[in-house]
Amino acid sequence: MKKWILLLLIVAVVASLIFFKIETGHKIIADVIYYNGNIITLDAKGSTANAVAVKDGNFLAVGNLEAMKKFTARSTKKIDLNGKTVVPGLIDAHCHPMEAMMMKETWVDCRYPETPSVKVALQHIASWAKKTPKGKWIFAAAVSASENKFAEKRLPTKAELDIAAPDNPTMLSNGTHMGVANSAALKTLGITKGMTKLPHGGSVILDKNGEPTGVLTDAQADVPFAPTAAELKKYYTKDIQELWNSYGYTSLMAITPLFTLPALQEIAGMKIQPTIRYTTSVWTSSNGKDMPEDLSKFRMPEGTDPSWYRFGGIKLWVDGENDCRTGYMYEPYVGTFDTDPPGNKGTLVTPEPDAKHFTEIATKNGVISMMHCSGDAATDIGLTAYEQQVNSGATPPIMRIEHFGMFQMTDKQLARAVALKSHGLRITIQPTWLLDLVNADYENMGPERTQTGFKFRSMIDAGLEPAAGSDVTGIYLDNVNPFLGIYAAVTRNSDKGFFEPQEAVTPLEALKMWTIWAAKSMGESNVKGSIEPGKYADMTVLSDNILTMPKENLKNVKTLKTIVGGRIVYEAK
Repeated sequence: MKKWILLLLIVAVVASLIFFKIETGHKIIADVIYYNGNIITLDAKGSTANAVAVKDGNFLAVGNLEAMKKFTARSTKKIDLNGKTVVPGLIDAHCHPMEAMMMKETWVDCRYPETPSVKVALQHIASWAKKTPKGKWIFAAAVSASENKFAEKRLPTKAELDIAAPDNPTMLSNGTHMGVANSAALKTLGITKGMTKLPHGGSVILDKNGEPTGVLTDAQADVPFAPTAAELKKYYTKDIQELWNSYGYTSLMAITPLFTLPALQEIAGMKIQPTIRYTTSVWTSSNGKDMPEDLSKFRMPEGTDPSWYRFGGIKLWVDGENDCRTGYMYEPYVGTFDTDPPGNKGTLVTPEPDAKHFTEIATKNGVISMMHCSGDAATDIGLTAYEQQVNSGATPPIMRIEHFGMFQMTDKQLARAVALKSHGLRITIQPTWLLDLVNADYENMGPERTQTGFKFRSMIDAGLEPAAGSDVTGIYLDNVNPFLGIYAAVTRNSDKGFFEPQEAVTPLEALKMWTIWAAKSMGESNVKGSIEPGKYADMTVLSDNILTMPKENLKNVKTLKTIVGGRIVYEAK
């Protein structure tokens, strides 16, 4: 009898242990369940759901609330989405977040339309100079195509800047690809009569006597605009995250100048919990001439969690940008400005052999190659460099052309891009520019060439999957708002009225530009860009259903919650 009792006790204990193991060891318990939402997953099937379970920062399950019960325990937090539309966490596939914070906080604001004229811009600079120590640099931010927007239809001159800030080296930007410097700035930079090139890719515009006019193009690597270490830490740990999170972003392709990379590497090594995922693309100079063959020093410190901080690629500029008449074109710009580069066809920053070598460096190091191409001639240089790399038998994991077809695109260039897609070509676009630059394009290039730009419908129909980037640098601060870009891409409204409406995309396609297609452009679609089990639990909760709402109201959509790794990192008040 005692043996039976002992056996029963053993069976009971074993059964209890098995049950305990099932409940605590094999049953996966979610950390949090979000439910009662209109969840647009963007998975391959185009599924919708109303609930998700999150475990250790990743999606555990996606479906309905009933299906989530098997992952629920007392410890599981439950959050009601109140029937709101939820999309995958938004991704900014091309931005300059450090520069955006720097320009926003430490540069003179000369941005149109609040600054409507050269006269008012000079007043702003003069006021700033009065409170600035003698000899300290002054930088002023003016929007792209300011020569088209200011009342005087021109930029300030070197002489005018000399009067406004006589004791300080001063430069006013015209977007990020052109600036006008005063005499003190030219002297500080060592620019003298007859000099046309700067050490790191910038160009100097001369008058008929060979004297510098003060106009510099693509001199972003030649002008000393470095923030302090304290400013960089504040930008990367607070300001950038707060701004992008407030618009629903969960990930950035952060294009980063080399001199600021150590600050971000240090922050990554400190294991401070961020609220946004940084993938970096590093640039050394405009033309990439000093890009090292070995990129190991660009990588994040050993032990860094790559889901938060990752070195992803390298970038150079093939040309300037059409909005300031420096995009490199086959035919001249319409009319003339005193700020135009010689030949009036824009500026070639990186010749084709150098572009090819740059791509070879990316290939050897297994990182993304990113080339900025604005004008039609520059786009052909970028495409040719990539075709040559493919023909060599070795290519980087992803080849990107930044701003592809934004200002100009021929049918042949579209076909070349499609042919390269199977070898890893990805393109990024900036739909928000429709609202800022179409009128300037008409004035600078004429209607025939302007109408070849912004052809998003054609890109998608051809099989390309354009990724959207804000390209925010602090010039057009509102461009960080993705819903303005979605609105522009869907409605085709522009600063010159409705522009080429046949190139409109659907709201679903526009959403993909900021999610799954953006993730593909960064080589990260296996972990982000859609709401699926195993991927990062990144979501954006919207004020409206962007797939069904009146399209003219898309620009008014707001972010209610931004969720990164299952945590709510932003919530609208």
